[in-house]
This record gives sequence, C-alpha cells and structure tokens, in this order.
Amino acid sequence: MTAEQLGGLVSRFNVMSAVVRRAGFLLERPLLAMTQCNLGMCALGVMVLLSDPPPAARIFLAVVTAWLVLSFSLFSAVAEVNLKLDRLPPLLNARHFGFEIDLDKRCAVDDMRACDAGLKMFNVRVDRKIMLKLGYYGIAGLSALVPRLLDT
Repeated sequence: MTAEQLGGLVSRFNVMSAVVRRAGFLLERPLLAMTQCNLGMCALGVMVLLSDPPPAARIFLAVVTAWLVLSFSLFSAVAEVNLKLDRLPPLLNARHFGFEIDLDKRCAVDDMRACDAGLKMFNVRVDRKIMLKLGYYGIAGLSALVPRLLDT
C-alpha cells in the first residue's frame, strides 16, 4: 500500500467519521426524549404496581416492558456501531504492507484513534459497559417489583 492509497484511506475514514458525528448530533435529542419517556413509563409502572392494580394494569405493564426492551435493543445497536468503529484502527494497524516500520501507517492509525469517531449522547459514548450497567440496574429494579406483581 502506497502513501497515496493510505492517504485516501484516511480521508475516507474522516468523511465516515464526520457522517457518524453528524448522525449522532441528529439522534441526540430523539434518544434523550425516548430516555425521558422510558423514565416516565417506569415511574408510572412503579406507581401502578405499588397501588392496588386492577387486572387491566397488567396490559399496561406489558406495554411498558415491551417499550423498554425495544429501547434497550436500540441502544444496544448504537453500542454495536461504536464497537465496530473502535475496531478500525487496530485492523489497519494489524495489516502488514511489506515494511518493517511503516510511519505513514502509524500516523494514519494515530489519526483514526484521535478522531474518536462514534455515536455519542451529549458527549457520552454509548458502549457495552453502559448497556450492561443499564441492564443490571433494570433487572435489579424488576426483581424488586415482580413479587408485588405476582401477589395480585
């Protein structure tokens, strides 16, 4: 791979990074609104569970659960995109172009790492660690409320 081809790769990565950054900016507010709806629906679900819930409340709780599962899957897809973008610099670094020390490749990899491409929500990168924490706290909250639901 020549320096010109490597420069073309870096420019294409920069364009892709700019597109992903713009998509992240456009998705920030809808994802925030969806997160706030999730919190509101969770609060309503907890209020329904803690009061004396009528039988129709189970339908509402099923809808809330389905909404939360779909939201979790959407954020998991965002985390997957970020994971794939993080794999690009090591992938380029692992390629051997016939030189022992390829300074152009090292500069390109450093540029890709410094770019920090990925989908962010208010400058917080959505990744698998955040999704695991969200799932852990969600399961802990549900495990506290499920006995209440089964008692009725």
